[in-house]
Amino acid sequence: MNAKPTPPKTLTVHAQLEIIPLSHDFSSERHEGMSVLQKSVLLGLGALLLCGNVAQADFIYVANAFNNTIVRFDSSGTQTVFANSGLATPQGLAFDANGNLYAANMGNGTIEEFDSSGHGSVYVQGFPALSGPVGLAFDPSGNLYVGNTGNSTVTRCNSMGQLRYVSSGLDYPWGLACDSSGNLYVANALNNTIERFVGREQGSLFASTGLSQPGGLAFDHNGNLFVANTGNNTIEEFNSSGVGFVFANTGLNRPSGLAFDSAGNLYVANSGNSTIEVFDSGGHGSVFASGFRNPSFIAVLAVPEPATWAVVTLGLGGVFGLRRARSELS
Repeated sequence: MNAKPTPPKTLTVHAQLEIIPLSHDFSSERHEGMSVLQKSVLLGLGALLLCGNVAQADFIYVANAFNNTIVRFDSSGTQTVFANSGLATPQGLAFDANGNLYAANMGNGTIEEFDSSGHGSVYVQGFPALSGPVGLAFDPSGNLYVGNTGNSTVTRCNSMGQLRYVSSGLDYPWGLACDSSGNLYVANALNNTIERFVGREQGSLFASTGLSQPGGLAFDHNGNLFVANTGNNTIEEFNSSGVGFVFANTGLNRPSGLAFDSAGNLYVANSGNSTIEVFDSGGHGSVFASGFRNPSFIAVLAVPEPATWAVVTLGLGGVFGLRRARSELS
């Protein structure tokens, strides 16, 4: 087994902060050959440009199906219990655009919503629209898709909590994923296929080779689809045309949920031996954590490191300095 992937380097920003009174005369003062206005603008623009390159901290969330909990790992690898109420055989996990976590309760046919502190409430429920829900995925418009293993359907839930069927006639839909264009992909665990739904159209076959009880789905940053093959302990990678190859075949034991972090590492929930395996972009894996209770699905939330907030603050300071200077000069 290869070494654990090296975490991304953190960008550290050092800057001197000069406090400028609101009554300052930007039009006249110069300092070391540069006016305060120029310094303010350059600092702000430089900081804003840096914002896209600062490090992010990844928080890893894992659903434990057997003890009805969700655990969280922070960027240092410290594990805590995120939620232990409102859960009934939790399966799929998905974050909305506001950082709220949604969990599919396979045991009672509900979707639970959690805020960042782990406080939960029922987001939506209702049989038969929800029947043995497992996979979850948000599209770019904020619609939540649910894979129902109880009646082999997929349900769409809008931001108002209104449910409607997207498709029926699937075959035990397990994992779901949406690409950047909003197309939905569904893993049919019992007939070893991946179905793709483009917009409001009826689904069509995306892939049918290299699959064995396909479970969790996840897209990497390049738009390639990764599939957990629970039946043969492999991870299959497919390009946008549906051409696939084996990405990983070691360190896996009935793999289920998949999720990528911001550095492109792939996390895999091994339901067979209750471990989480992490793979780098080359398919080299190592054990990330163990001691779970049938880990089913994984979700990753990326938040900016503290240095990022300092950069953003400096950038905004420069922008506001420019606006203040324009006001003083007018």
